[in-house]
Amino acid sequence: MIKIKAASKSFGETKAVNSLTIDIPAGITGLIGHNGAGKSTLLRLISGVYILDEGSIYIDENEATTQEAKKNVFFLPDDPYIPAHYSMKDVYDFYSTFYDVDSERYWGLIDKFALPKNQKVTNFSKGMKRQLYIAISLAIKVKYLLIDEGFDGLDPLVLNDIKEEILKENKDDKTIIIASHNINTLDQLADRFVILYQGKLGQQGESIDMGQGLVKYQVIFKTEVTQSDLEALGLEVIVMKKIGSVTNFVVKEKEDIEALIKEKYETLIFEQITIEPDEAVVLEMMMIKNKEGK
Repeated sequence: MIKIKAASKSFGETKAVNSLTIDIPAGITGLIGHNGAGKSTLLRLISGVYILDEGSIYIDENEATTQEAKKNVFFLPDDPYIPAHYSMKDVYDFYSTFYDVDSERYWGLIDKFALPKNQKVTNFSKGMKRQLYIAISLAIKVKYLLIDEGFDGLDPLVLNDIKEEILKENKDDKTIIIASHNINTLDQLADRFVILYQGKLGQQGESIDMGQGLVKYQVIFKTEVTQSDLEALGLEVIVMKKIGSVTNFVVKEKEDIEALIKEKYETLIFEQITIEPDEAVVLEMMMIKNKEGK
């Protein structure tokens, strides 16, 4: 387990990680937050690339900056450096210097992703480079794998292949943390989510926990109804959108919402609809942002 206690890291006047305390267990954790939320800094702190200003980070009872901890961690940054003249074999040989790399796994992934073995990495597209980075990170035998925005530039079919391979790694006591500002890339992948906001913990839990206490409705009103109108009824509106004649809105759960609204406004359709897991995480992020903005 990764244990983070009162961790802080600043760059000048900017506090990238702000007194963060959280435990990250085995499994796949989605680290979510807007750009600048502190995701990349946190991964660099866990991997020992950055040194804390305050607090502590322990990996299996070892401080993150120690060799005992680092040998069990592989960090894949959003833009890893690979010399331009390197071939895929050079990439394998380079990482094999520092880690135990599963050769069969690496070359198997290269074949699955249909990457051209006879080309230099410098000739690869951004998407091809991403696939190469994922291949080497999944082939490295470590207990902790940290991936920072590793799915940018990938088409949906490739992304599905990568998700399938990451799920194969979700076994025994392996811990995988994937940082992303895009919820959809983590759909059906993460076991749990950690939401960061301005370097602080905004929310955490499994996807099924997200969005609890919220309800979503699809309504056709006979007259124009705004968010302010619903709030005037005592409802806490998280989001409200109108497409054509149909209004969708999400509110904090409350008794007799439908009756409360229908008493004031006439409707042609009024039905409760499901909040999907990825939407629930987005709503949690919106609530955190709204709360911090007050």
